Amino acid sequence: MCPYVRPLKRFSQNFLKDASFGRRLVEAIKLRPGDRVLEIGPGQGTLTRCILDSPAESVIGVEIDRRCAEALRRDFAEEPRFRLIEGDFLKTRLSGLAPEGAKLRIVGNIPYAITSPILFKLLDERSEVSDFAFTMQKEVAMRVAGNPGTKDYGIPSVLIQMAADVRVLFAIPRGAFRPIPGVDSAVLAGTFLNGPRFRVRDEGFFTGIVKKGFGQRRKMLRNTLKSCWAGGPVPAGLERTLDRRPEDLSVEEWAGLADRLYTIEHGSSEHGSSG
Repeated sequence: MCPYVRPLKRFSQNFLKDASFGRRLVEAIKLRPGDRVLEIGPGQGTLTRCILDSPAESVIGVEIDRRCAEALRRDFAEEPRFRLIEGDFLKTRLSGLAPEGAKLRIVGNIPYAITSPILFKLLDERSEVSDFAFTMQKEVAMRVAGNPGTKDYGIPSVLIQMAADVRVLFAIPRGAFRPIPGVDSAVLAGTFLNGPRFRVRDEGFFTGIVKKGFGQRRKMLRNTLKSCWAGGPVPAGLERTLDRRPEDLSVEEWAGLADRLYTIEHGSSEHGSSG
């Protein structure tokens, strides 16, 4: 058992101390023989033990805190399925961590302060990842899984749902962590698709349009996106779409809008499907 390690604010540490929630997470994602699991921030190993109690073939822990890394090495020295990488997950390349042809299943009790960077890193390196399941701030989990027309729906909702099926599995009480956080927590799970949910001409352009559109979410899109048509008249056929606010468009509608604006900006007549 890892000795007591004082949580550090600079690492945004709230250690999971109640193993029942770790077991519940592992049971929910149904780890199987042959699975290669990467755990972000094992900390004191509570979730790690739950993963190692599953049939998963191997577990890689990526831990930035040297104190925790030393304790984890001691605690799991006799566990051949466990490997530790001491370092920053955000700077860790995922390619090569699983055998060729295999993908990583990524789990973790992730630091609230870097939840978005972690999610967008996975988005960028999703060719290496099959799925993920994280404990995180409940408010953020609800935003990622948000539906159009709700206050939760925003940039993370559109961009991550473009690439993955996501769902909130269950809530976790504050008392399950040490120290007790000032926010509620939940487990968010996501499974990456084989490709974008809807084809777009340019994924970078699509991302930029979504971010720009939600930049002032209370305004109608005709105002936030007007630079896309040089501030002139609203392009024909887009009047109804652009008279709406960003949270009112589905992921498919964002894909269609981005393709149309790409055509306008680049003068392309080539047709690309977004459905």
